[in-house]
Amino acid sequence: MESVVVVWRMLVLVTVFVFPHVLGILLYYRLHRAPRWVAVTVGILAPAIIFFWLAPFLFLAGIREATARGETGCGMPAVFIGFFLLAGTVIQLVLGLVTHAVLHRRK
Repeated sequence: MESVVVVWRMLVLVTVFVFPHVLGILLYYRLHRAPRWVAVTVGILAPAIIFFWLAPFLFLAGIREATARGETGCGMPAVFIGFFLLAGTVIQLVLGLVTHAVLHRRK
């Protein structure tokens, strides 16, 4: 049973990275009537913004559970979540740039 929980948590972690990126690509294709630079800008920035907005809900859930059980300690888990949030946002920006470079190259 514990392995199912570990697999589920890994799936949720991967989904947090994949969902904003797919949504950014869908926004790019949805904005085909707008000027190309607007569509590309939205397609690159949307995944990073969505990740920055949605990821704290998932990452802070563990801290909330520990606080509810009374297992509060130092603030290092929150600092780690902050660094992870920053790194994930940068990764989303870089992946957005790479994806749109590949899309531009295919056209």
